[in-house]
Amino acid sequence: MEHRILVVDDEYNSRMGVAFTLQSFAPKGFHVDTADNGKQAAEQLKAQDYDLLITDIRMPVMSGIELLESLRSSHNEIPTILLTGFAEFEYAQQALRLGAVDYLLKPVRQNQLIEAVGKALQPKNAAGKKDEAHDIGTTNDYIVSAVKYIHEHLGDAISIKEVAHHVHLNASYFSVLFKDETGVNFIDYVIKLRMKRAKELLHHSSLSLDGISEQIGLQTTSYFIRIFKKYEGITPKQYREQLKTQQQV
Repeated sequence: MEHRILVVDDEYNSRMGVAFTLQSFAPKGFHVDTADNGKQAAEQLKAQDYDLLITDIRMPVMSGIELLESLRSSHNEIPTILLTGFAEFEYAQQALRLGAVDYLLKPVRQNQLIEAVGKALQPKNAAGKKDEAHDIGTTNDYIVSAVKYIHEHLGDAISIKEVAHHVHLNASYFSVLFKDETGVNFIDYVIKLRMKRAKELLHHSSLSLDGISEQIGLQTTSYFIRIFKKYEGITPKQYREQLKTQQQV
């Protein structure tokens, strides 16, 4: 099946670079058209059905955000990947609000572009991803992959930049997307997951507090104790003693 893709960018080299990458990757799978501003793209989208829109944000005449707003107001829900040379949080929020499926920083790496396009064109299959979602209330590919990575690397000093890089998203966009899809921000999610794991280890293992702190990716035992008490109301030692008392009753 041939997919029709519209690439919009006022910079000739950038526009043609994206088009060339897509045509080289799948010469028989992608039909790629181009436009050099949002207004021209809007006219092409009225005249022709496309499967995917890839557009720069900052352009003369009509920006990528204005183009997407216009499309959404006319109930055109075409999957859209936004490109930008500026890692601005406000852009990430606007992109998410308008239903952009991805947000890539320029210059875009070829493998990053191909992966983003592949995900954008992939049919939605929520049922197939349900078991991987770790009870986070979403089947968004990026978030499911991110949460899986967090679970697998809980013992490491993981950061939002590291996880965003793993799922090939800009960190600002990933931060907004994570909060929107899960209902909690990234840091709170990781800390709560670590506290849950800590309670399991306090209950089912004889590991020292130093050992547990290391297992859940916290650098010092004193920080572990402080965070645990903040979230649970008691210290890890008190929690373990409480469990022992309950078992003896």
